[in-house]
Amino acid sequence: MNIYLVRHGETDYNKGKRLQGVTDIPLNARGVELARRTAEGLKEVQFDRIYTSPLIRARKTAEIIRGDRDLEIIPAEGLKEISFGDYEGLTVLKETYNIPDPDFLDFFNAPEKYHTPPNGESIEHMKKRTTAFMREIFQAPENQKLTILMTSHGAAIRGILSGLQDLPVSKFWEGGVHKNCAVTLIHAEQGRFEIVFENRVYY
Repeated sequence: MNIYLVRHGETDYNKGKRLQGVTDIPLNARGVELARRTAEGLKEVQFDRIYTSPLIRARKTAEIIRGDRDLEIIPAEGLKEISFGDYEGLTVLKETYNIPDPDFLDFFNAPEKYHTPPNGESIEHMKKRTTAFMREIFQAPENQKLTILMTSHGAAIRGILSGLQDLPVSKFWEGGVHKNCAVTLIHAEQGRFEIVFENRVYY
């Protein structure tokens, strides 16, 4: 089984360094263009199945990469982004920082110290959720010979990769956040996996 795991294209929230989480923000013009270039880079891949986060930015990315392939796009909660709860829409830029928690940047710099925002999702819960979904895909007998496209989000992809590698929360960001529309290829066989390449862009 080969899984092409792709972060969605750029949104205005990405550009403005706003906390996006589960807020349903569409791709901007550059995001659409990045997805189109990624689709061109993956045009020779014979996908058998497509899963996406239900959020519109990931689904639109999946639609663009799918192109004219006759495949259903299957929404999966396991690929959804972490929720920042009451802090969504606020900015992490130093000059316009308006998050009530002065230590919020621990999310990026010291995730083991991160305080989950009110009504948000913890890093630990998100890791379990996303990794459980991926392991379910790995273990299904009908998936073993398939090539699968998945579109997801920056923190959710790190949740999958850090969870599969059993990394502690302190190493959650090891490898860094992936670029918009970056592609990671995971090969899985008989319950085992390898990361063939990570964070590859086609633009």
